[in-house]
Amino acid sequence: MKRLVMLGLVLATAAVAYAAAGERLGLDALLKRFRSSQRLPALRSAQLPFRYPVRLWRNAVEGEVLLRIHITEAGTVDSVELERSCGHAELDSIALRGVTRLTYYPALQGEEAVAVWAVLPVRFQRHAAATAGEDRER
Repeated sequence: MKRLVMLGLVLATAAVAYAAAGERLGLDALLKRFRSSQRLPALRSAQLPFRYPVRLWRNAVEGEVLLRIHITEAGTVDSVELERSCGHAELDSIALRGVTRLTYYPALQGEEAVAVWAVLPVRFQRHAAATAGEDRER
């Protein structure tokens, strides 16, 4: 019984010390920010502006381009950085050009729309685009 009481006192003391240290370091404001209602940006349309060139599709040129994009409070993309190339310049270029035509429901911090940076993978895969490739040939 004595051990349980001592353990309870130690845990209570540690909790009080943690709360006091957090208050002194300003962690309370930081934690409050993460507790508030947040929403990540979401695409407005399912149609993507990335055209897989038929010539590359036929030659089985595939890859994933990783883009770092800035999504404004209005949901538009106003800045793009090439985070990682897929190794094929034409596919990189298609991804960089197309991403600026995407529109999003903006990220929310509480009730306020906020600008955010996000990482967007753009995949060019033959099996995923097989139907689109066959439609273009007709």
